[in-house]
Amino acid sequence: MTEAPVLIVGAGLAGLSAAISLAKAGIAVRVVDRAARPGGAIHRQPLPGVQSIASAAQMRRWSGVMAQVERHRARIAIICETGFGGLDYQGAALLTGKGAALFHPRALVLATGARERVQPRAGWTLPGVTTAGALQLALKTTAEAPKGRVLLAGSGPLLLAVGAELTRLGAPPVAVVEAGRPFSHPFTAMQLPWAYLTEAARHLARLKMAGVPVLAGHHLTGIAADGQALVAQIRGPKKSLSLHVDQIGLHDGIAPNDLGLPDCPAIPVVRLGDCREALGARAAVADGRAGGARLATLLAGGTPAPATPEVDRERAAQKILAQIYAHDGLKDLAHLPADTVLCRCENRSLADLRSLGPDPAPRQLRLDGRFAMGACQGRFCAEWVGRLSLPDHAPLMRIGADRWPAQPFAIADLVDAPEEI
Repeated sequence: MTEAPVLIVGAGLAGLSAAISLAKAGIAVRVVDRAARPGGAIHRQPLPGVQSIASAAQMRRWSGVMAQVERHRARIAIICETGFGGLDYQGAALLTGKGAALFHPRALVLATGARERVQPRAGWTLPGVTTAGALQLALKTTAEAPKGRVLLAGSGPLLLAVGAELTRLGAPPVAVVEAGRPFSHPFTAMQLPWAYLTEAARHLARLKMAGVPVLAGHHLTGIAADGQALVAQIRGPKKSLSLHVDQIGLHDGIAPNDLGLPDCPAIPVVRLGDCREALGARAAVADGRAGGARLATLLAGGTPAPATPEVDRERAAQKILAQIYAHDGLKDLAHLPADTVLCRCENRSLADLRSLGPDPAPRQLRLDGRFAMGACQGRFCAEWVGRLSLPDHAPLMRIGADRWPAQPFAIADLVDAPEEI
């Protein structure tokens, strides 16, 4: 009888690096991903016939990973356009879509990457407002910039990267509104790895040559509609201003995309890459490679080795980035209009949250308030609902729990999934 494969959810850098390590140890692996092709968010592949806009360094890294995957294809099966429905208490995994199946994997590796954080603002659900990450994915898949005037706002290095990519495609953004003051901490920034500094310098040089202002220390506090245009209301350190644009990309950092993902006593479950700790692409490769090797050792009955020093170095780099991008934007939550939508899935507003009374319990937030109950299961709203429900400086509560299923799916997916013995 053939031994069941290890199931890896996510065909990005961490997932494929783990698959390579497991395959080298002689273990069969099944990698699934919702996208049409492997790559994850960082290495999202362009549509057929579209020229990639990836940098030379990105292309070298991805080519190196895929070359190793091809060398071990006998033990690595990659099935795209396939979702992970969850894992039950007996260790049965449900896959939906093209690779639909109900089977018992030998182990489960969760490499689902990061989720993008977007702080609620008045008007953030208006047409034409997206996340900066979604805008970047569109650029990578189509190599075409959106029409009209684009504004990027929030905080974090991704804003510079997306701005530079827009500029490279001939559509520089109107401005980059950065809540932090990263340029005010030169000595702290010099502690970053050289690769971080050179990448940032390339982005900034491209933006400067195109005349794109980077408004550090500015906060996008609200968005209003003005006919076909959007009006971005921006609070600066000395004065406020308004910008008329056609599209806005918001970004307020990243966090592990692990909401609802289960643990299971029946089989080993490990999280790797940004799904475990949001440390970026460089750490994802190292964490995936080392995590796959540790899991292979565990399955063979051995004692896994400790974490790799490469991950520790990237963790230190992310702490430095957090220092230089720190800002007080969370204070704006206290001044949101009552009709500001917090939960996009269920269209629940700040007024709906306040109607639950002071200090609502997580169960009350979900069952009575309908927060974190929609299709995304709180990936966008849970953090902000939690912050708005608690007194200042109180520990952030968790809304919802790990569960079966990990995300909503149709009953037909469960009924129609072929069962593998």
